[in-house]
Amino acid sequence: MAHAVRYQADQNPPFCSFAVKSAFNQLERKEQLYAHYISEASWAGARIIQGQWTPQAMDLYDLFLLVFSNPDRSPVDFEKLKTDSGVSDEQWKQATTYVAQVFGNLVNYKSFGFTKFIPRIHQDDFKSIVAASPNSQVALDQWNKANLVDHIYSVEPESAMLIGDPSKGHVTNYYFGEEIITSEEVSNIQTKAEALKIDVLNTRIEKHGPNTYTLHVASVDEREQEETLEIAGSTEKGSLKIKYGDFKDALQKSIDALRKAREYAANDHQKSAIDKYIESFQTGDIQAHKDGSTHWVRDVGPVVESYIGFVETYVDPVSAARAEWEGFCAIVDKALSAKYEKLLDRASELIKDLPWGPDFEVDTFRKPDFTALQVLSFATGGIPAGINIPVRVPSSKPLKLMNTQNYYEIRENVGFKNVSLANILAAKAPDEEVTFIEEADLQLYNKWESKAFELQVANHELLGHGSGKLFTQDKDGNLNFDKDKVINPLTNKHIESWYLPGQTSSSVLGTVSSSMEECRAEAVALYLVSNKNILSIFNYTEPEDIDEIQYITFLLMCRAGLRALEFYDPKAKKHLQAHMQARTWQDHTLVTTLASNENTGIARIEREQDNNGVLKRAYVKVDRDLVLSKGREVMGELLVKLQVYKSTADAKGAKRFYEALTTPRVDWDEELRQLVLFKKLPRKLFVQPNTFIEKITEGDNQGERVVMREYELNEEGMIRSHIDKKLGRSNLAASAPSV
Repeated sequence: MAHAVRYQADQNPPFCSFAVKSAFNQLERKEQLYAHYISEASWAGARIIQGQWTPQAMDLYDLFLLVFSNPDRSPVDFEKLKTDSGVSDEQWKQATTYVAQVFGNLVNYKSFGFTKFIPRIHQDDFKSIVAASPNSQVALDQWNKANLVDHIYSVEPESAMLIGDPSKGHVTNYYFGEEIITSEEVSNIQTKAEALKIDVLNTRIEKHGPNTYTLHVASVDEREQEETLEIAGSTEKGSLKIKYGDFKDALQKSIDALRKAREYAANDHQKSAIDKYIESFQTGDIQAHKDGSTHWVRDVGPVVESYIGFVETYVDPVSAARAEWEGFCAIVDKALSAKYEKLLDRASELIKDLPWGPDFEVDTFRKPDFTALQVLSFATGGIPAGINIPVRVPSSKPLKLMNTQNYYEIRENVGFKNVSLANILAAKAPDEEVTFIEEADLQLYNKWESKAFELQVANHELLGHGSGKLFTQDKDGNLNFDKDKVINPLTNKHIESWYLPGQTSSSVLGTVSSSMEECRAEAVALYLVSNKNILSIFNYTEPEDIDEIQYITFLLMCRAGLRALEFYDPKAKKHLQAHMQARTWQDHTLVTTLASNENTGIARIEREQDNNGVLKRAYVKVDRDLVLSKGREVMGELLVKLQVYKSTADAKGAKRFYEALTTPRVDWDEELRQLVLFKKLPRKLFVQPNTFIEKITEGDNQGERVVMREYELNEEGMIRSHIDKKLGRSNLAASAPSV
């Protein structure tokens, strides 16, 4: 099958380090112990991530733990295993590269893009490695388990190569069972959940047959209740079982580690947050996690920062309501955080510069804790560059209500945190190619890229996600705006729609909400890159520097917009990643721009063809003069539309506008997309360190200390790092000790 090549695992993916050991060694012993146990609690939930993505993810992960471990769960002698298997050096490289990518993503689908990847090594040769393992008998049993090999290598049907809506043939384990569930059925179940005051953030749905379902709630406690389900548009009744205890083993391990972390917490807010997290994971009650998040927000400026739980809803392909597990632990970067603190101090003044005017701006800017962090551990398949939490989009089914307090109220009434992951931003692979940038721009691009990205993240996370008002009505019928005075700039009429009690932007705007919010934040960052007050905070005061960083920021984002074609499936007409969809607006807004005059766009795509007329090269060109003279104006026009649709709860208008905005242009044809795919850069794989507890027995220093272990930046280092996490099932190998 020719299309199978498209799904082969990346060759020679770049391996990067967190480079966090120096920062970790500067922590006090108590802080190191706290960080160790928070990291352990976070990684315990990695099994939940796997269980949310595909039915086979845990078995696949366990297979590779078996193959590359000794019976005592220590890493194998890699050279001996290669020799014993009889495979060539190239075949060994293909096998270990695939395994490293599975470990890096926690599953055999890309965490950024949601597409499946398959090994380059033939399955018979892969089996030879499995058979040569010190755990060969158990490993071969796992290899043959439930058609796991077919899952590893299958590229048919092609629809199953995507994480997505099961009714379209895509794959997800948020919705599973004997029959495929429809979005209407999901909506019915969520309506019932709301009536029962059950938040669906930590749930999955199983369909047993016609009108018969189970709503699985993640918790340690196990209990069940039977409910009658109303079927929308029908007089029939359905059966819904509410079953607690999903992912109980992983959650129990997380709780055990959190209890140990609590002993070393720095203050009462950290202790109270942990107490509420434990309660939430024990009982399945999301309200407890919201209460914990309130304490976490109030823990301002900790030396060791963390967050844990069911956080982001990007992966739920049907309702954008169910959240993926996530947990991280990081150490504050004090020097960079000082710049962010200056930005924070002036944020309420700076957001007045945004183009939608005071009526559409938050009444009171809630100053978040905005910090630059050095990540120590991040339990996820894909590490972001910055985070704005509590989560923006914990929602119910679009156009349905969630009748419980939501995280948006925490953000409005208590505050939120922004974190920039400094060592993720700075991570570079040796000899990394810069694609789609003209040679004439390359030196300048390389000089300014990291600086521009650092500024982009700061403006995106703080002033982007932190700004903009939602027009709301409270339970007593009071509006938070003057309906008789505020004018919608898109219609020149009074405001006609707003959020009803309990609604959120995600619950109303639906599946476009997450990506549209990312688009709005990116556009805010581009709009504010010319703000001299912000630039001065980051020490850009010379006229030449001010011009350079504006130019490179627009060039950087336009390049991202072109590269986003990699994450658009033209057959499914589906964007495969919310952030990348948020960057495809640029082909409409910057390439065509300026009163829809096709010839005067701020940016354009230059193409070079060979003698046969085949496209061989393409690169982004940005008109420097237009960036400096018109860039802010163009971003302002876009931002007004995005903010007004969001502020006014205009679901139909938002969907119509945003889908048109982010559908690739006709002239960004298949040939250009194929070049983007051909030139795509393998996603960075981070080989995360591990920490371990050592007993101190000598002298007066009785107790425990923490040591950090780093790994070589290659396939074997990635594999060793995951074996040392001890995440697999305790019965993986007959002689293995229980974990």
